[in-house]
Amino acid sequence: MTSGSPDTRNIKLSIEVAAPVDAVWDAIATGGGITRWFAPFASVEEGEGGTVSVAWAEGADWPSRITVWKPGEHLRLVDLSDVDAVDAGTALTVDYHLSTANGKTRFHLVNTGLPATPDFDNHFRMMTNGWRVFLWNLKHAVERHPGVPRRVISARPWVTGTREEVWERFFGGEGVGGDGEDGRSLAEGNPFHFVLDGGTVLSGTVVFADRPWSFAGMVESLNDGVLHVEMEGSGERWKMGVWLSAYGVGEGRCGRVAEALDGTIGRLFPEEG
Repeated sequence: MTSGSPDTRNIKLSIEVAAPVDAVWDAIATGGGITRWFAPFASVEEGEGGTVSVAWAEGADWPSRITVWKPGEHLRLVDLSDVDAVDAGTALTVDYHLSTANGKTRFHLVNTGLPATPDFDNHFRMMTNGWRVFLWNLKHAVERHPGVPRRVISARPWVTGTREEVWERFFGGEGVGGDGEDGRSLAEGNPFHFVLDGGTVLSGTVVFADRPWSFAGMVESLNDGVLHVEMEGSGERWKMGVWLSAYGVGEGRCGRVAEALDGTIGRLFPEEG
């Protein structure tokens, strides 16, 4: 299979960042830059033939080979996690293309080689939603928090039930109350007001909502942080992900938010562990 094969499909997304191209290149081509918007752990061995390694948990590395390295223009990464696919030339590939127009940076992403089979439809939707949120997070980090390290607060509980049931349990009135105490559903551009156990408030503006798959919001009450909630799986028992990105927020406050999130998750999903 190749990126042009009828057996595969691609994700293509673009954003415009109000920052110099060098700042956006730094965000995708350095370990420190990557950790501000993508995975919380990252390292880069620069240049063609080098590697980019990212992880959402320490030690769980996801490596990619750099096959194109043109600073300020083009970065291509080939996924090395599937050795058989690498050997067969069918590994997933991500291309980042950068250009400048009117003092801003145009950022274009192409993720190629994704299976076109029906059994991959749900995963394709989750990946597309994920990239939409991550690209917005890149733009937000570069524009709003340039050079500021990120603290990640997360929870990934095992859950049971359908995505809709888990969405309602988390966002509904018995959960964080976000799906509208006043009847207003979560929708892009609307305000949200979530309350974690113990009274910790996360409030701000909805950036992305695809019920019951994915949610993202700018958390104004956490110094314009980012909240990302993913309904990651399917079947009888699967994982959801709750990720909070905090910029310029002290360790003590982040610790209190983490404790409140853990308490909320433990109450809502006690039987799943």
